[in-house]
Amino acid sequence: MTGNRLHLLLRTLTLPALAAPLALAGPAGASASQQVINASLNSVSCPAANDCMAAGWFLGQIPGTSGFQNFPLAEHWNGSTWTVLPTPAPRHPGGGELLSSVSCASSTSCMAVGQTQVEVPPGVTIQHPFAESWNGTRWQAVPTPKMAHTGATLNGVSCTSGSDCMAVGNVGTPQNDTMFTLAERWNGTTWTVVGTPRTPGGTALNTVSCTGPSACMAAGFSNFNNGTGASLTLAEQWNGAAWQIRATPAPGRSAGFGGVACASAAACMGVGSWTDPTGESSFNLAEAWNGTSWSIIRTPDPGSSANELRGVACTSPSGCMAVGDFAGIGNELTLAEAWNGTSWSVVKTPHP
Repeated sequence: MTGNRLHLLLRTLTLPALAAPLALAGPAGASASQQVINASLNSVSCPAANDCMAAGWFLGQIPGTSGFQNFPLAEHWNGSTWTVLPTPAPRHPGGGELLSSVSCASSTSCMAVGQTQVEVPPGVTIQHPFAESWNGTRWQAVPTPKMAHTGATLNGVSCTSGSDCMAVGNVGTPQNDTMFTLAERWNGTTWTVVGTPRTPGGTALNTVSCTGPSACMAAGFSNFNNGTGASLTLAEQWNGAAWQIRATPAPGRSAGFGGVACASAAACMGVGSWTDPTGESSFNLAEAWNGTSWSIIRTPDPGSSANELRGVACTSPSGCMAVGDFAGIGNELTLAEAWNGTSWSVVKTPHP
């Protein structure tokens, strides 16, 4: 599996002046100015063209102390400018909170998920699922179920309404947090864990797309081998009562999904990458779900040795856009490809 699963979605949005001191709500709700060191936006959801919410994280100093931690980051687009929004940030020196995915059912209902990192001596970081909800006015932390294991994260979320969201991820130990897949469901009031099928080897669900309360598709990887770095594609379908594994082709030596989007319960597109038998070259991967089975769709590979599609959005079965990156001459370049219902084609993108 190539790439960092915490950065599998769109991450090229312009940050509004994050090099300057940033006003944020602290643990007790008070605002404080702090200098941002690093920042990233991992996911974006738009209920309308002039209403988008992006979520991610930044590394900064804990107000009033000399310690540092990761803080959740949310930014709102009003059609002309991006604005940083205050987000709850419990204090965890050396750890913190990161948001990896956001989904908005409307302008007054968004859910963002990720992980809380707690540093435990000597140098061990424990991860717990983390969630925050947006009510149109403010973000607030939402409790998630306490896990039996001490290494767990939520990587993706999809909401069909303010009272129905599905989040997916992985759970295990601090040393191996990809022992099992993880799914949690939001009913408008509380999160509850939903059982997922056991899969062999290291495994994780990186992304999920729901078209209704009883229709979701999640994708990621399974059979990960720490020794070889190889894995297989994984897709699981939710029918309103249970998750079921749906067989997916897994080309090459290793393959995995980074993004999935469903236009309907019978029309989904999964994207990611696969590597050749030598493990030295990676190629774009796209697979389509027709309601019965997954099948590979050929995709262009502009890079000579490294290509990866990280996220995808579909407005219909014949209209999808996937984004990622490929290796140029000594550097990494942005990549976008469009699906017209018949074939994928590269769409020219600026390379900042």
